[in-house]
Amino acid sequence: MAFELMNTQEIHEFGLQVLLQHLTEKGFEIEFAQPNKSEFPHVVAKQGEQLIFILVATDVYPNKGTIANSDKQALLEHAQTFAAQSACAYLGIANADGVVNKDKELCAKAFKNAQFYTDFSGLEFIHFED
Repeated sequence: MAFELMNTQEIHEFGLQVLLQHLTEKGFEIEFAQPNKSEFPHVVAKQGEQLIFILVATDVYPNKGTIANSDKQALLEHAQTFAAQSACAYLGIANADGVVNKDKELCAKAFKNAQFYTDFSGLEFIHFED
């Protein structure tokens, strides 16, 4: 039986779910979550009264997600119209079986229905340069 790999959209959705769980555990109120990777913001959340627009990027071991500067700029401009803060979430996932077996090649396999270890260092808030 062959294992099927997740596509980039599915990897994005997995990272989004990890982020939403993290934000909820940290007391954020989730206003909106956008599963479509090509539309943003991916998450609109509130921390107290502060509105936060978040871009999410997820990639597979040994990488972490990346966000283009042009996407960050577009997020900043959009957030500004709502008096919202802007943040980016960069996640990396590694196949749990690969981690346990110290198999770097397997770590890089994002199989559907597999378990994963997640590398996430928290939100990175961004702002316009002065």
